[in-house]
Amino acid sequence: MNLLKPRPLQRGSHVRIVSPSGPVTPPLIASALATLETWGLRVSVDADAYASSRYLAGSDAVRRQALQRAIDDPDVDAILCSRGGYGAMRIIADLDFTALRRDPRILSGFSDITAIHFAALQAGVATLHGHVAKSFASQATDLDAFRATLFGERGPLSFRVQTVRPGDATGPVIGGNLSLVVALAGTRFLPSMDGALLFLEDVTEEDYRLDRLFTALRLNPAFAGVAGVILGGFDECAGSYVGADEMAGFVATLGAELGDAWDVPVVAGFPAGHASRNAPLPLGVSAVIDGTGGAVRFDEEFTR
Repeated sequence: MNLLKPRPLQRGSHVRIVSPSGPVTPPLIASALATLETWGLRVSVDADAYASSRYLAGSDAVRRQALQRAIDDPDVDAILCSRGGYGAMRIIADLDFTALRRDPRILSGFSDITAIHFAALQAGVATLHGHVAKSFASQATDLDAFRATLFGERGPLSFRVQTVRPGDATGPVIGGNLSLVVALAGTRFLPSMDGALLFLEDVTEEDYRLDRLFTALRLNPAFAGVAGVILGGFDECAGSYVGADEMAGFVATLGAELGDAWDVPVVAGFPAGHASRNAPLPLGVSAVIDGTGGAVRFDEEFTR
């Protein structure tokens, strides 16, 4: 993929926090505000970031306009989503990424934000599967790596992983939350998966529902060109038939079925997801699966 890369942040850069999915309250993002300021960044919270309408952070129009304001504002150097939840799919059809293409800037989030990542990738801009403001307190382990990625100081990285199906593959990383990937399959927002390294993670999807989601991917011809699979965290997914102590093996088995169907390497245990680990994962940027050595390497910088 020949995507536009965002510019790195520097001291004094402006980070805007928006809520395109579920609702938040000020205490939930207080840790993020304090941390970003200690990094020397200017931080603003969108005027509608604390809006609430049941499980959404305000109406579709409110959430879309807030994200659009951040995209269109030339003074905003990075867009940080406040949380995931649900709702991003409802607004992506009406987003305009023209300003982000003209001046690519960092857009970070995970979980439900997968929908926005896919829309931005379709518009030709690389994004960051990384922290949301709400997760700064619960995912502190990877905050230093998150900061280094934002500031363009990350350099080459290698992560130890479990080999599920051996082999090597190189390609752009595309993916995110498994439920969102499946939900967006068949829409115009699914990026081309040909030659991609498909990253997947999820939370609170019971055992048989995980099976259904993985099977839906395996049966979908849009994913037949995937070059490799990277499995992240599958947290709180134990169910009536698969206990917590069996979940890692169960997910590996489902991943192996993908690898067998597509004849590609599969690795598991990448430290990104909803639990305490959420290593920043550039989307649309090339990485390497070393399925023989049990590693995922990132040699290409996320920022330009």
